[in-house]
Amino acid sequence: MSARPSLSARLAQAAGPAAAPAPVPAPSPPAPSQRPARARKAAETPAIAPAKARVGKTMVAGYFSPEMARAVKLLAVERGVTVQALIGEALDLVLRQAGKHPMGER
Repeated sequence: MSARPSLSARLAQAAGPAAAPAPVPAPSPPAPSQRPARARKAAETPAIAPAKARVGKTMVAGYFSPEMARAVKLLAVERGVTVQALIGEALDLVLRQAGKHPMGER
C-alpha cells in the first residue's frame, strides 16, 4: 500500500505552476467611527479614579483557608470594626514584636 500524498502537495499539483503570490497589504486600523461600539466605548471611557481613602496606599493581601477568613470576619463583627482595621491592628502587633515602629493604619 502506497502512502497518500499530503494535502499541500495535492493543492500545489492542482494549482499548476504558479507565480509568487501577491503580497497582502497590511490592514490599517479602522477609523474611530468604523470601530465596533464596544471598542469605541472602551476607548472613550476615562479611567476611574480610586476612592479618596485609597489614594497613596498600597494593597497588602494574602490567601488563607475559608476557616481563617471566617474567623477573621467574625472577630471583626464581634469587635465592631472592619476586617481592614483588624488586619492593621494585627500587623502593628507583628511590627512591635519585630522591634519596628507600628504604623497605626486602620
